[in-house]
Amino acid sequence: MNQARATEIRDRKALLAARALFDRAQMTLAAHDVRAAIAPPGSSGARGPMATNAAALVVGLAAPILGASRLGRWLRIASWTLAAFRIARNWRARW
Repeated sequence: MNQARATEIRDRKALLAARALFDRAQMTLAAHDVRAAIAPPGSSGARGPMATNAAALVVGLAAPILGASRLGRWLRIASWTLAAFRIARNWRARW
């Protein structure tokens, strides 16, 4: 019984290690896809290629760490914050 249990534990560890490796590969591919969607190769954004590359780098690093839903939530909050800032800045410039 003890030998069977040790074999079962060893097999389970090997399975978990393989799953972790597979998940890591999937996250790498997902980060690459997000980076390609944010900054396609050869394109330059409104502020130039350096800003586009910086945004792609930040999103590419944050996507695997935070996860898609949490990253989407933070990007949405950042978008609303920047919009409010622009509205306030333009409103203040008129007065």
